[in-house]
Amino acid sequence: MTPIFYHPAQEVSYDFISVQKIPEFVRQSGRSPNPYIRPYANSDFYVAHDPAYVDGVFEGKIKNGFGNHDVYVNEALRYTSASMETAAHSALAFDGVACSATQGFHHAHYAGGGGYCTFNGLVVAAIKILPQVGRVMILDGDAHHGDGTDDCIERTSRQGRIANVSRQHFGRKIQRSWDSRMWYTFAIHLIREFSPGIIFYQAGADAWEEDPYMSGYLTKEGMAHRDRGIFQACKELAIPVVWNLAGGYSDPMQKTIDIHLQTLRISDEVYYGD
Repeated sequence: MTPIFYHPAQEVSYDFISVQKIPEFVRQSGRSPNPYIRPYANSDFYVAHDPAYVDGVFEGKIKNGFGNHDVYVNEALRYTSASMETAAHSALAFDGVACSATQGFHHAHYAGGGGYCTFNGLVVAAIKILPQVGRVMILDGDAHHGDGTDDCIERTSRQGRIANVSRQHFGRKIQRSWDSRMWYTFAIHLIREFSPGIIFYQAGADAWEEDPYMSGYLTKEGMAHRDRGIFQACKELAIPVVWNLAGGYSDPMQKTIDIHLQTLRISDEVYYGD
């Protein structure tokens, strides 16, 4: 089965559905997550962020991406970004796939946060894994553009080594009618064009057409096609993939959790035949 990387310290008491869904997804997955995640020190974030911003957040002088100074939220962030890197090492070493039970990355800029994103765990983990893989491709299936990801890549001069495939490629009207074979072809083309050593796939649930933020464009079945096509392309070309949850704001939150569990089932099917 697809390994899930999640540390209990990630769970915080915060009145926001998209935060609450993470531990509940882990519980409903029916499997024990891998908790062996070394929490990041401030310096770990420096690879993708302004040190003054990082230190300011942890010292309570600068608001986090939630717009507050909550120390429990901030300390949980040390594990969420580290989870992406730990899952990447697992995918590279073992079966080629891993789930990082995380979200809240792609609106975090080099020197500031917002949109419930404080630190860009996608770019931090990508930079840290670059010596091992050469290139990293971020397939950002969140319904919103990863503006912070673009900024972090540009400010750290990693444009040639980290590719961010975000809303400009996802969310086109024609993709509403795509089946898994079409998504497979889409992913195959991107992989062959950039030749990444690993892929970070944000399997955003807010791409669902009934998501209350109204940026979605796919039916639940369409999202299954998207996930299956991307996983099949990664497996066929032997490109390890780490996927995380991202997006999804339905109330009741079980609707969002069901979408993430669907992604987990498809990951299991493609990689393990389960």
